Amino acid sequence: MEKEKGGEKTRKRGISAERIARRIIEGKGFSIIATNYKINSKGENIAEIDIVAEKDNEKYAIEVKSGRANLTTVRQAYANAKLAGLKPMIICKKCDDATKIAAKELGVEIIEFSEYYLLLEPEEIESIVKKCMEEIMDEYGLSNYPIIDGETIKFLKIILQSKNFEEAADMLGISEEEMGKRIAELSRKGILPKRSLSFLDLKKCCNNIISRNEIYMKMEKIEKALEEIKDILKNR
Repeated sequence: MEKEKGGEKTRKRGISAERIARRIIEGKGFSIIATNYKINSKGENIAEIDIVAEKDNEKYAIEVKSGRANLTTVRQAYANAKLAGLKPMIICKKCDDATKIAAKELGVEIIEFSEYYLLLEPEEIESIVKKCMEEIMDEYGLSNYPIIDGETIKFLKIILQSKNFEEAADMLGISEEEMGKRIAELSRKGILPKRSLSFLDLKKCCNNIISRNEIYMKMEKIEKALEEIKDILKNR
């Protein structure tokens, strides 16, 4: 995301914009491949793409702008996409006609938040808001996860340790198709989110679930120890 002035408030606005942008492109039929994708050259990070997504076998580098997009935004989106070998796209709050003309000439697709929402039905807006709320609940560990067995924890830990989807499947000794089925089953059970996730976001969810499960287990041990102490005191 293009850096702006404004400190913490701007940072939070940027995070919210990216969260909504992910839901928008999912609603348009895209699959999210990665977020905050780093472009490296000779071992050094030279650029970062907010979202990498795919639709109809075409991969897109998506620049998210919480405010107005301008010519600088278009140039940045175009340059980053070319470096990564992807098609450029911008999701922004608004942009002027000059920016739209420049974007069209460079082949940079622009989606404006305001125009997009005007075209949505109420139930579609409700779905986007719901998914954003689910993401916030997951991020802050407020989701009500069910009890998780040891095999599932082992599965989540392998995902957490892997660099990508393919490596995780290889470490588990299963095909990528079977890996996808297991993830879908955990989503159906309410352990993993039902929304689509990049592998990085999947790892974050796994980390939250594992950490929360460890806390639950420790709390259960403490409660059991307290009950044993109570019984000892009663029998004195």
